[in-house]
Amino acid sequence: MEAVTALETKGLRREYGRLVALAGLDLAVGPGECVALIGANGSGKSTAVRAIAGLLEPTAGSVRVCGHDPHEEPAAETARAALALVPDTPLLYDDLTVREHLELVALSHGVYDDGLDARIDALLERLGLIAREDFIPRELSRGMRQKTQLACALVRPARVLLLDEPVVGLDPPSQLLLAMLLREAKAAGAAVLLTTHQMEFADGLADRAVMLEEGEVVDAGPWADVRERAEARGWAST
Repeated sequence: MEAVTALETKGLRREYGRLVALAGLDLAVGPGECVALIGANGSGKSTAVRAIAGLLEPTAGSVRVCGHDPHEEPAAETARAALALVPDTPLLYDDLTVREHLELVALSHGVYDDGLDARIDALLERLGLIAREDFIPRELSRGMRQKTQLACALVRPARVLLLDEPVVGLDPPSQLLLAMLLREAKAAGAAVLLTTHQMEFADGLADRAVMLEEGEVVDAGPWADVRERAEARGWAST
């Protein structure tokens, strides 16, 4: 039996009137692989992420998460269960503490065994959140809120990790830790798709890259090759 690709898009397109935000994205990410979407602001990266996550209806094309369409029920429920999203702006509940966020996410995804508390403790410790586990979002810095969102994605089982500018708000040590956590997720078989302006962050993490410009794919291939060509054409992270 042919293995199902963890994440696949075919001809993924999104228009806003006459504006084409994303023009026919073809993408496949396999288990244990990381693909980076790069490009300037307005290039279509976040549009692609939102369409893949099921938050934005495509104008045309298709998305499959572990073989399931996130835009059509009941397949969407299965797709959402397989995918963990870290958006570019943390989306947290105003009245839940950091620990309660992780407990809610874990329980909603069927993680309720006797080892849950210990796993939450370990994750909070690694992300430097243990001293703030009883804080609510308004008591946290931007970086701490981002770490809480990351913890929510990592505390539950996920076959696909989808991260939109995950290093925004993180200091350099936290960025190194995130890269390590994502490499561990890859080693465990998760497919990772991330967007980033910071090329250095993807070094040693991304296997392949897709470069977007005004919604169009202008380059794709192995990470090191695409990065080299991006630098040669004068594109720089901002």
